[in-house]
Amino acid sequence: MKTVIHVSSPNPGDQEHAMVNTLNMIYDESVYTPGDDVAVVANGAGVRMFIEATASNPEMVEELRELSVTLLVCGNALRGMGVTDDDLLPGVERVQSGSGALARLQDEGYGYIKAP
Repeated sequence: MKTVIHVSSPNPGDQEHAMVNTLNMIYDESVYTPGDDVAVVANGAGVRMFIEATASNPEMVEELRELSVTLLVCGNALRGMGVTDDDLLPGVERVQSGSGALARLQDEGYGYIKAP
């Protein structure tokens, strides 16, 4: 199974909800098999969840990273906010555009889930 979770909300509660949903899916043995590909893509104001200074729950981001979830953040949004790669939490990867990453992943067969 391949799944991508899309986060664009500026609301820290929505961002945490997306991470909890991702963890719930991973820990659900009826749908997730170790080795399945899971990615979280943040764009727009959702990128705040992966910026060290604005992340509301860096511990949960670390748990996702430890579970091999791919963490992608929109470079266009970061640039607009004046954020550099040094400002990102460990394990978060900048992509040129979040929407481009979403399109590519869906083309590769990832199921799409839009977070709140």
